[in-house]
Amino acid sequence: MSYLKSNDLFKRIPTEDLYQCVPRPMLIADHLMTPDNLGALIRLADNIGATEVCFLGNEEEHRLGKVRRSAASSRDNIRWYFTEENDLHKIVPQGKTIVAIETADNATCIYDTQLPEDVAFIVGSERDGLSNELLKQCEMVVYIPVPGPTRSLNVSHAAAVALFEWQRQMRNRRQKTEGRRQKTYRHLFFDLDRTLWDFDAAAEVAFERIYDQYHLKDLGIPNAHEFHMVYHPLNEKLWELYRANQITKDDLNRTRFLKPLEHYGIHDVALADHLSEDYVYWSPRIVRLVPGTMELLEYLKPKYHLHLITNGFQEIQHIKLEGSGMEPYFETLTVSEEVGVKKPNPEIFQYALRKAGATPEESLMIGDEMAVDIDGARAAGIDQIFFNATGQPAQGKCTYEVKSLSDITSIL
Repeated sequence: MSYLKSNDLFKRIPTEDLYQCVPRPMLIADHLMTPDNLGALIRLADNIGATEVCFLGNEEEHRLGKVRRSAASSRDNIRWYFTEENDLHKIVPQGKTIVAIETADNATCIYDTQLPEDVAFIVGSERDGLSNELLKQCEMVVYIPVPGPTRSLNVSHAAAVALFEWQRQMRNRRQKTEGRRQKTYRHLFFDLDRTLWDFDAAAEVAFERIYDQYHLKDLGIPNAHEFHMVYHPLNEKLWELYRANQITKDDLNRTRFLKPLEHYGIHDVALADHLSEDYVYWSPRIVRLVPGTMELLEYLKPKYHLHLITNGFQEIQHIKLEGSGMEPYFETLTVSEEVGVKKPNPEIFQYALRKAGATPEESLMIGDEMAVDIDGARAAGIDQIFFNATGQPAQGKCTYEVKSLSDITSIL
């Protein structure tokens, strides 16, 4: 074994091909005081191949000569600049997820967190860390566990750990994806509500209609939006009970409006029934689709057999498909009512496979609920795409993960 210069080594080990698959990261630092740290971050950003380094603060307060000396040749290789702008969303390009490296209350361990592909990391000052104002603007906060007696990391060291952990995750994710792409899928199974059909947007409009129709303002309910916000968590809990076969469809339909009315001191079973009936009528007829739905179906239809698996009520789901124009794209629709079990029970997935004439090995499930769509499909031996529109760290395992429907075309 003999010494080899780094440039010669990296000629043998290609690294830049990572950025053919994921966007380059960005690095932000909040009011640093030490020129050596500024220079180290510039060099680090150059090492990782970042787009730029943004220093929050006043340029005139820094000894730029020393910063340039610390950065060495990297000062000419990468864009770095100062700004006194404190609105991160004016600094960070659209589409990037802002991730703070900080020991905050809501921080998660970086090694247990699935980092986003398109990332802008931000680190705080040597003395005060990140301000609360900046922390509130970050979509994610991660910390780096320090097992030794000194529990504070140098800011440039912390940024280095984060950036190279991000690189490690991206390399692993790419390798897994490339391995799975060798698999040939023929049948795609979609969840409907909140995956293709924008359930919440349609519900908001339906609530406005029933609010006006039944003059709910006269009963002390301030507005349709507030009524919907009271209804929503109660409805979610009832659906959990319905999926677990602890209540019936009729129980769900009546109780989900009776409880919100009682929240306002209104005890009227007849009114609850009328609201439920009209909501069930209007909600599937108000067409609201998740952005990119029709474009995705148009792209996939010539290449795959498309199917739906849903826990929704059968008559309502048919209305949604027909009214939205999605019906011609799907060959089969499997509804929990016809099977007798609900997602995530693997039996409904197995039933859907038989109905479609498909095998688990050639099938892929696409859904927005980890515990319902993804865990259920995995239990049935089906690969999955988790549609994580919120971008929150996934609480479970999935074959693939996307933030938008358009991202699915990079997998299929």
